[in-house]
Amino acid sequence: MVNSETDFIKERVFLKKEQLAQEGLPIPEDKELISETITEKIEESLKNYPPTAEIQKSIPTPTTPAPVTVSSENIDVQASQKIVEELVNIALTENIPKAVTMALKTGNAYLIDKLHDTLVDKYFEEFKKKNII
Repeated sequence: MVNSETDFIKERVFLKKEQLAQEGLPIPEDKELISETITEKIEESLKNYPPTAEIQKSIPTPTTPAPVTVSSENIDVQASQKIVEELVNIALTENIPKAVTMALKTGNAYLIDKLHDTLVDKYFEEFKKKNII
């Protein structure tokens, strides 16, 4: 795992806990805080891209086929799992924004959702193993 990403997530989780405690609010489970932090990181990555409708308008050209809409119901599970594994590897060895960029290139929002879920699980397990949480 990239130390800067791990450090960022760990720091954000501790800051969230601290802020909620200061405000006297209930503190969610660690996994939920990790999920929120990864969501923020993904959303930050998506800020550089136009809304999906604009992307889809600009992609098709006479020489390129229109993007195929893929949902969780009709996606090839084995193929998507392999792509998610590759995206997770990119996120863990390089950074989350790069993995999000690669997922966006597929035109498949399902992959971003699966990337998020898998990263939450990976970071949660890693933090538990290292007694960070």
